[in-house]
Amino acid sequence: MLASSLRAGAASWYHTRVAIEQRPIANISDFHDALTHEFVPPELQYRIRAALRKCRQTKSIDDYVAEFRRLIAQAREMSQLDQIDHFCEGLKPETRKKITYLRCSTLSAAISHAQAFEWAHFAQRSRQDRQQGAAFGDAKASHGEGQPEPMDISMVNTRSISKDECRTRNLCFYCKASGHRIHNCPKKPVHGNVHAQQM
Repeated sequence: MLASSLRAGAASWYHTRVAIEQRPIANISDFHDALTHEFVPPELQYRIRAALRKCRQTKSIDDYVAEFRRLIAQAREMSQLDQIDHFCEGLKPETRKKITYLRCSTLSAAISHAQAFEWAHFAQRSRQDRQQGAAFGDAKASHGEGQPEPMDISMVNTRSISKDECRTRNLCFYCKASGHRIHNCPKKPVHGNVHAQQM
């Protein structure tokens, strides 16, 4: 009956084994072992464990838990303690400290505590950030701030202006300002490199 559920390569393999080679499978345990031997790469468990070590919480706790559960479902012969350890290693630092401190005895407990901690801790923080942002915006508005500020053109990087552009726009080659040339530039040291002369 299970054989009728097989598709593509697995169905071809089963047909070849049973019908052509005359090697029937006696029970479900043998069926599982034969499928595993034929289709599961021998290094799969090493790859799964490597993926678990690399699995990190970079987004929400729910995204991390979903990815971790996807990987851990494929892992074989891994103790609860190892599962909890791998899970905690991938958490954000604050959450990791909290869950490690709680010393959970099951992976389910560690996941539940991590989710509860992050939902309470980080949701509260984002609420405070929004409130502070609103208060800051109100303070700026009451002081007449929030209006566009004129740009300080002295802060513009003038080194990127080429000599040809200076000639075209009639700018000083030294400070890139208009109204004078390099020989009478007010920003240019009078006697060459003043700093070198002082040494």
